[in-house]
Amino acid sequence: MQTAPEITFEDILVEDCENYGGATNSIYDSNSDSDCGSSDYESSSQIDLINELEVVITYLSCMSYLFLYYSWVYRFRANAVYIMSLLLSSTIVFVPIFSNGNQWFVSVFGGVVCAFIVYGKHAKHDLIIQKYSIVANAYSNVENELLTIKSTNTYNMDKYRHLYEKIRVAENKIVEMKKQYEMPSSVYVRFPLISSIDIFAHIHKIETKRKMFSKRLASVRYEIRVMVGDLESVKNDAKQKTRLQYLFNSKKKLKEERDGINYNDIIANMENERKSNITYLV
Repeated sequence: MQTAPEITFEDILVEDCENYGGATNSIYDSNSDSDCGSSDYESSSQIDLINELEVVITYLSCMSYLFLYYSWVYRFRANAVYIMSLLLSSTIVFVPIFSNGNQWFVSVFGGVVCAFIVYGKHAKHDLIIQKYSIVANAYSNVENELLTIKSTNTYNMDKYRHLYEKIRVAENKIVEMKKQYEMPSSVYVRFPLISSIDIFAHIHKIETKRKMFSKRLASVRYEIRVMVGDLESVKNDAKQKTRLQYLFNSKKKLKEERDGINYNDIIANMENERKSNITYLV
């Protein structure tokens, strides 16, 4: 069995115990994100809310770009069909001259010209371009609403409450838009992550993990407060000193593990997927 390293009580008292003023009556009093009380717990919750805002804004920006990308793709197709139809129509006058009397060649060439014209007429590229532009603007409008909240320099509890409500409104709008607007068939190949991710389910998963570590952290901090509240007893008991050092080590490890659970990976992955398709628009 591994034994705790040799420590002095004075080291614990100076380096670790200074934020613990004494024992509390309930574990819920220590349910904070730092060692200084419930105000820091509120601060941590507010930081989590800002991080959630950041990932939602990134998702909205990527979805807007996705539909803009496909509006450009269909605009390119429409222009290509129009140019090809124009070129073929203008050259059909000279086909009989170079056909050497082969009527079948003239007929085939005329059929190709007609096919391009009919395709350009019935493909309805203009309607598709307009539809995807409208969807892109819809996502962009929701993004701008959240960016307005994010740009606020100072926050108080009312503003954080307003921010929470805005994120929930944005969630409802995103769900409605995903139901209302159909994505292009090739989007799952070009944008596999952005098109398929349930962003709020992912946020809930992250929040659940962070809350689990926060609860364990609160339990450890509560026990530390209880022990620090009886300093003389801990000072004179080697087992309690070892236990206290173990608790401080556990607290540090739990904080590192909790802080390692964040939205950085999903934000980076969505941004990279969007950037990987920018070259197609150049």
